Amino acid sequence: MDKTIIIQPESGLQFDWKAIASNPADHHEPKMDLVAYKAQYINKIAQVRAQGQEPVLVSLPIIDENRYFAFITRGMSMQERKNILYWLGGNVARLRNMHAVYNLALFRLAATQCVHIIDITSPMLECAHFEQLLEQNGVTLSEEGQALVDNELASLVSRFGLLAS
Repeated sequence: MDKTIIIQPESGLQFDWKAIASNPADHHEPKMDLVAYKAQYINKIAQVRAQGQEPVLVSLPIIDENRYFAFITRGMSMQERKNILYWLGGNVARLRNMHAVYNLALFRLAATQCVHIIDITSPMLECAHFEQLLEQNGVTLSEEGQALVDNELASLVSRFGLLAS
């Protein structure tokens, strides 16, 4: 059976940051909550299976929460930055943790849907200078990061004959 790689790099880090900066005491939901995130994957898995192929998921790449915080607060006042930091519980590491929740959900989803998952997160975390794998926004892969991911995927494609989706 042919295999199809499913890559959807969305995570739960997309919020209305201006709204959070304006009112950090309110409850704020990500633009794609965990339920919608999982449903998106379940639908894609079903589509791939309906085409007679075996789906293979890919884990999320790492993030640099410090750079991402700087990116989402660019152009904001010091008070707005403080408000976002307050909403984050006083620590930008919460951004990494929120991202990790989505990545772990992806691994759990792979297990419950009985599909393979390619772990690109671990090789990125193992890189001594992981920050070089990301652009200045802290979430987009740099050329070096994309090369690492491409190499991981290429080795699996050649070994197992996977198709990209």
